Amino acid sequence: MRKIRLIYFTTLFVAALTVSAQETDRDFIRQGNLFFRQGEVDKSIVNFQKALDKKRTVEAYYNLGCSFSLMSLDSTSLTSYVEAEQLGFNNPRKRAMNFHNMANLWYVNGLSRLRSNDKQIAKYFENAVNLYKCALRCNPDDNETRYNLAMAQWMLKKAQSGGGGQSDQSEDKNNEDNQQQQQQQQQQNEQKDEQQKKDEMSDENAEQLLKSAQQNEKDVQQKVNVQPARRKALEKDW
Repeated sequence: MRKIRLIYFTTLFVAALTVSAQETDRDFIRQGNLFFRQGEVDKSIVNFQKALDKKRTVEAYYNLGCSFSLMSLDSTSLTSYVEAEQLGFNNPRKRAMNFHNMANLWYVNGLSRLRSNDKQIAKYFENAVNLYKCALRCNPDDNETRYNLAMAQWMLKKAQSGGGGQSDQSEDKNNEDNQQQQQQQQQQNEQKDEQQKKDEMSDENAEQLLKSAQQNEKDVQQKVNVQPARRKALEKDW
């Protein structure tokens, strides 16, 4: 019985290998798409790469680019999109989506460098603008791409005019310093006012206590009919 079971499991294992060997690039793409929809992006990447091992296709490269993008692997994602474009799209709308995604990567990376000393920041937005335009040529009805293009053009103009980058950072630093100085001055003024009020309260309390003590002393003397003793001046003998 043990021997039969071993042969049985071995047969299943061999059969599984045979099925795996017969899987096509389409099979791996379908599996990758399934994992992608389920949020298991790492597994989708593995399957799209297996699909490319079988056959280099536009769909596999495009889907791989989308997966890498979700993993924040922007440079690798961009490379995959470029590979898809070089192979060529038969569908203009899909090609537009590929251009749109490439433009997004340039735009987002440009935004992330706004507060850096990167002198090439305008190039990021310039590339984004050009790619959004390519996407609109393929699909002129895409309003999202048109909106993104307007934003990229605005950021490009700002970067070229010296807005953003280090100048913005310096301005923010100055504003922060001014705000801190104002807060310190306000705290000092509040402390001064508080101390002044304390001093005024102390003077008032002292005066009230003195009057109260004098009145108490007077009342006591009236009750016992005792005059306060006169103090004799002490004269030193020489």
